[in-house]
Amino acid sequence: MHVLYLTKDIFFSSRVCSFAREAGATIDVVASLQACQGKADTSLVIIDLGLAQLDIALAVRRLRELSGELNIIAYGPHVDAAMLTAAEQAGCDAVLPRSQFDQQIAAILRNSMSSQADTE
Repeated sequence: MHVLYLTKDIFFSSRVCSFAREAGATIDVVASLQACQGKADTSLVIIDLGLAQLDIALAVRRLRELSGELNIIAYGPHVDAAMLTAAEQAGCDAVLPRSQFDQQIAAILRNSMSSQADTE
């Protein structure tokens, strides 16, 4: 499984990358939507909604063009309810407050790995 992680948070991304590798996934951390181009082998995208100037609707639309079998998970600050709602409305498969995402990273990756194995 290949994971694409859209964030600029290098400290938190190291934690996510560690869990991804433990789950047997490869992961690319990118800081912009433009850097996602050419990543058609991606099966899971994680989006940090705290990314400055992120247009979540545009991001989801462009990412869905990469692959029809793409799972998109977004997370952000629990105090930014408008951004979390915008991510849900944009079509993310799951939207979580950052604290919940942090607690569930390993399970999310394991579930994504098993879901991909079931479809192969």
